[in-house]
Amino acid sequence: MKKLYNHPERSGKINIYPSIVDGRYVCVSIIGDPEGLIYLAKLFNWLADFDQNKNDNPIGTREHIHLHAKEQLGEHSCEVEICRADAKGTGEYPDFM
Repeated sequence: MKKLYNHPERSGKINIYPSIVDGRYVCVSIIGDPEGLIYLAKLFNWLADFDQNKNDNPIGTREHIHLHAKEQLGEHSCEVEICRADAKGTGEYPDFM
């Protein structure tokens, strides 16, 4: 993950992975030790509090964080993207919301 804007460094153990339930539903499991869960909470808080006008991305973009297995997450995790729903400069939300 590219280090931008001083978001929290990884600490503890955290794994995020999907499972198929009854062949129809996807269940996402988030499992971590206390430090890993605090790390994930800090990422959510950082993203929620981030002033999107501080980056040089174009109007209409959304700040986001990519979490990768073996880097920010445990080796059994899937890739995870955490994304702000409100667009920079317009505050618009995606149509599905």
